Amino acid sequence: MPFSKISNDVKGKVLDVQLYISQCAVLAHNLLYATDSKPGGASFRNEFKDTKTEHFLIGGTNLYSPIFGLSKRGILVAENHLWYEDAEIGFFIERALERALTWYKGSGNTILGTLIMFAPITLGAAHSFAHEGMKTNTRLNLDNVVYISEQFLKNSTTEDCIYLTEALNKSVSEKLLPSDKEEDDFNSFLEIHKHERTNLHEYTNFYKGRDLIFHELSHKYQITLKYGYTTFLRAFEENQDFRNSITQTYITLLSEKRDTHIAKRFGNEIASYVNKEAKEVVQAGGVFTDGGKTKIKELDAYLRTSQDTQINPGTTADITATTVFLALLQGYRP
Repeated sequence: MPFSKISNDVKGKVLDVQLYISQCAVLAHNLLYATDSKPGGASFRNEFKDTKTEHFLIGGTNLYSPIFGLSKRGILVAENHLWYEDAEIGFFIERALERALTWYKGSGNTILGTLIMFAPITLGAAHSFAHEGMKTNTRLNLDNVVYISEQFLKNSTTEDCIYLTEALNKSVSEKLLPSDKEEDDFNSFLEIHKHERTNLHEYTNFYKGRDLIFHELSHKYQITLKYGYTTFLRAFEENQDFRNSITQTYITLLSEKRDTHIAKRFGNEIASYVNKEAKEVVQAGGVFTDGGKTKIKELDAYLRTSQDTQINPGTTADITATTVFLALLQGYRP
């Protein structure tokens, strides 16, 4: 059941909400990383060649500040002290990634997709908690949370789009957004709308066909809620094991949609093959059966050894992290 009987006294202050949402965000990131049995995923026992445990811990730590700040913006909008367009989502994302880079030796980052997914949810959750009297020991209406999240995206500004474009250009190789047109990259949207007012909802809708994260933001977290959250709750209610529930969620998401991170790096054929193999894992029972666990290991071996570079279902990981974030916000605990 959500919420521990030994829960802290919630006094109903703005700071309580900010701390709560920020702690849920960091913990969601860290619990995902701590789960070893994610096929192809990073963990303490399965580090990547160029991205080690310390880099993921840096990423998790750097989630705290932007989520803390965005939580305050969500509350201020709920209390009519700010307008939706004052949330500055793009600024918070770009600044957080800029600060995170100062903690890495190299130029990479581990939180780009996660932060982009978490930011609107943070605003929606904070806004909802404000209407609950700042009481964080209450379950939220997630349909309402994602509706409010969408309002923040629809009422964002051209400046938000500029900040997000800067963040993407600094953190993502241009090779990771394939298109029929060579010039069609993360700058294309702003070039098309350079003399118009626009917003992040239109921005994410523009790229939705080539990246599941943008699809999620332009479709009210449809995949996260329909496949991720429902799978997590079903798995957790059955086994009361957080990491098993994360693995089952991760595999289910991988089986429902082709991972766009895999497609960008290795092509649609391999992405489709991984999707098909994940379906077989789910059909075999996943974490709940011996046969399913065997297939999890087989899929993991394929992802780690079949190519010159390890196949990492990074988009699936970001959506799984968002699922865990929602579960923690709702009071589910390891």
